[in-house]
Amino acid sequence: MISPVMVFDSPLEVVTSVDLTRQEKIELLKRWELDARALQRASDENMTGGEQPPLDAVNEALAKLDPNNDAPDGYGRVPTKI
Repeated sequence: MISPVMVFDSPLEVVTSVDLTRQEKIELLKRWELDARALQRASDENMTGGEQPPLDAVNEALAKLDPNNDAPDGYGRVPTKI
């Protein structure tokens, strides 16, 4: 799958999909998060791009699947407990 937005209408739709494993859902949502961040950077630099859901929607969907990982960085999350 090239881009989650080509298949899913919203991040929550990824969460509720019965055709994906939990890990596949997390990977898709992390990809969506990276795409949304790139679009946000482009927008901040006055470049236009396709519509993406707000990062908050992606992060909320990720939190539903993995509530212990609350750092919305898109590069893997570091446990707060050592």
